Amino acid sequence: MEKEGNNNLILDMEARMYAPLQWESFAPCKIQDLKAAQYEEALRLIKHHFFREEPMCQAASLQEDSKSVNEFLNLIKTWMKDSTSLVALSLTSGRVIGVAVTRINNDSDKTDTYNRVLKFEGNTLENIMRLINAVIKQTNVYRELECEAYFRVHLLCVHPSYQKKGIGMSLLTTCVQVASTLKMSAIGGVFTSGLSQSLATKVGFSLISEIRYSRWVVNDNVVFDDPGKGNYSAAFMGMIISSQESIHES
Repeated sequence: MEKEGNNNLILDMEARMYAPLQWESFAPCKIQDLKAAQYEEALRLIKHHFFREEPMCQAASLQEDSKSVNEFLNLIKTWMKDSTSLVALSLTSGRVIGVAVTRINNDSDKTDTYNRVLKFEGNTLENIMRLINAVIKQTNVYRELECEAYFRVHLLCVHPSYQKKGIGMSLLTTCVQVASTLKMSAIGGVFTSGLSQSLATKVGFSLISEIRYSRWVVNDNVVFDDPGKGNYSAAFMGMIISSQESIHES
């Protein structure tokens, strides 16, 4: 009986060790670290909703380019494997209803996508990444954020049924907390919709670099000619994290 009790104790300790870290949320959801077992569910959410509704993806008809869709999903999965991303889970069903895909970008390691030659399988993805690349290259991110590394928000997605409930704001706020926990002095990301830019501003991000969709012309054509009302630009936004930034973990 004693041996069985010890085995149960060990199993309990292992379960706690590998359990996802849960973060405090002011929205009607549970926010946790994204684990490998949730990758596919999170990727399905991104494929069926972010690719369909995000202004750049929508304006470029990303979903009609299967090569770009598959390449983008593979790229996002690579970012997820950095083990810093977050998910929002439904309080009733436990399913993934939101995701923030994040990773640490380091100047010396050249981990940013835009520091490499942009060549992707799929013309649509290449068009999207070229604009994101241009937005970031307009400025010296590391100088602006006074850092050698920063916490990068690559993607923020909330299921349409759960939007306007504070989940996006809660995810982005938690990203700042994660960055602070990891001793990062800055956080940043390219926000491509009016809504995400508004959320970032409310959290404390400032505009660092911006390109308006109407001015992104390739071969005399506006690439993203109909991003939807209120979506006017792709904007790199960031903030320096104070050493006094409060961290709330539950």
